Amino acid sequence: MRWIFFREHDVIISEGCVLRHRDRSLLISSTSEDSEMNHILKICLKVAAVIALVAAIGIAGRYFGEMIPEFENWVDGIGFWGPIVFTLLFILLTGLQLPESVFAVAAGVAFGLVEGFLLVVLVNFMGAIVWFWIARWFLRGYVSGFLSRHPKLSAIEQATANEGFKLMVLLRLGPFSYGFLNLALGASDSRFKPYVLSLLGVIPGNFATVYFGSMAAHVAKKAAHADNLSDAHFAIMGFGFLVTMVVVLIVTHVARHALKTYEKDALNADTGVASL
Repeated sequence: MRWIFFREHDVIISEGCVLRHRDRSLLISSTSEDSEMNHILKICLKVAAVIALVAAIGIAGRYFGEMIPEFENWVDGIGFWGPIVFTLLFILLTGLQLPESVFAVAAGVAFGLVEGFLLVVLVNFMGAIVWFWIARWFLRGYVSGFLSRHPKLSAIEQATANEGFKLMVLLRLGPFSYGFLNLALGASDSRFKPYVLSLLGVIPGNFATVYFGSMAAHVAKKAAHADNLSDAHFAIMGFGFLVTMVVVLIVTHVARHALKTYEKDALNADTGVASL
């Protein structure tokens, strides 16, 4: 159906039918409510999918759960080399576009929730700084050429030079991968200080994924009767994980909605400049 908007007369014409202000308000309200319901449904489906995955890990844990304590003992046995090797692999492979969530989950399994989370946050900052300068000094032409072939990405990349910290935080919270953003922002005109501060935006996702890794390890060990956690402690940990996951999904949804606004404004600005 084709809609034509006449803001100065406050009416909408659709196939010869005129909808006045009240009808338009109802239409917009209905569309908005449908959109919100869709987002709530998506969040519920994602939560259900993660719960199903944890349940599957519990079933599989009957067969490999006893191996996890052995792996944890091995990590403890190599001492400081464990975090060092983890850091080097993280910096190298995320720069090659391996998702950092893989390392966050692995950190939760290998180092536990607290130590794993602190380690992941630290190496996130280290990796982002390293790849920022690599992109700025050596890969600027290549990355800029790639972005120029994707108008939406290019528009957002250009907007970061003007909007700075706020937009970069939203990008970190949004759908873009950690490794890609490090290269894209490093190759842009983004300033270094707000770039580093924007890494605060990865912390919620880091916590959730490390939490998932730690939770998965405990579920597998519990299934194999190799876990020392009491049932009460285990239940509290599971509830905390669910709350964390829901909060992160909501924050991500809000960030993506805000990014769409930035994207539209940036594209409109480019169109306006091009038409002059």
